[in-house]
Amino acid sequence: MIAYLLCAGFGTRMRPLTTDTPKSLLSLNGRPILDYLMDELRDWQGLDAIHIVVNHRDADAFRDWAPAWRSVLDPLNVSLTIHDDGVSTPDDQLGAVGDLHFLLEKTSLPDDGALVSGGDSLYRFPLAPLLNAFTGTTTRALALHEPDPAQRKQSSTLRLREERVEGLVEHPADASSTRICPSWYLLSPNALASVGPYLDRGGDSDTLGRFLDALAQPQRVTAIRLPKQAPLRLHCNTPTDLERTRRLLDREPRLLLNADQVRACLN
Repeated sequence: MIAYLLCAGFGTRMRPLTTDTPKSLLSLNGRPILDYLMDELRDWQGLDAIHIVVNHRDADAFRDWAPAWRSVLDPLNVSLTIHDDGVSTPDDQLGAVGDLHFLLEKTSLPDDGALVSGGDSLYRFPLAPLLNAFTGTTTRALALHEPDPAQRKQSSTLRLREERVEGLVEHPADASSTRICPSWYLLSPNALASVGPYLDRGGDSDTLGRFLDALAQPQRVTAIRLPKQAPLRLHCNTPTDLERTRRLLDREPRLLLNADQVRACLN
């Protein structure tokens, strides 16, 4: 299976920290933010390749970062490729769905599904149990409990019927559901094949949540409901977010759930 990591944003809301460093490579407790996700991918038993899309301005920084991880992944027979999408300014960004389409054209369509994830979040539960249970037959999305209405309004909020995702509401004015969906999706081959037609129909190229909302109508998308424990995701999108995350991890353990608790959510 394949992991597609979308790291082509310019981190404009994280300035001035991102003037010289890509957002996903900013230091969090002594390590780049992206390294925490890479740790989990290393434990994905079915993983064959990791493809990371980056913008042209930041491409050299990611190329400098990659060799250390290749030394870890090569013995596991997992390849790591950095793809420069050629975009040099924020005004010309392809958007998250546009960059996913760019990667699919570069790699061809995987026949057993893929992980699609952003690179600026830290999850406080092990992801490997979810990855190792993924068969590629059904698209799956995280459903994380967010008790703070203000935070919910900054996220994609899920519309659920039991375990089925009926749709997503992006930045809702009235976020009545407490379940949010971060940019971390396990997409089936049928879902990946829908990216190009979605964009051809004029779908929003910027937001993965809107793509998943459109996908949930004709295809089956199921939610992985994590326990009602917060915060299970730390989104590092602004300097304030990053500093808050650093302070939280200074006083609390990074993981709030263990592998058995995560596996239980799949049942």
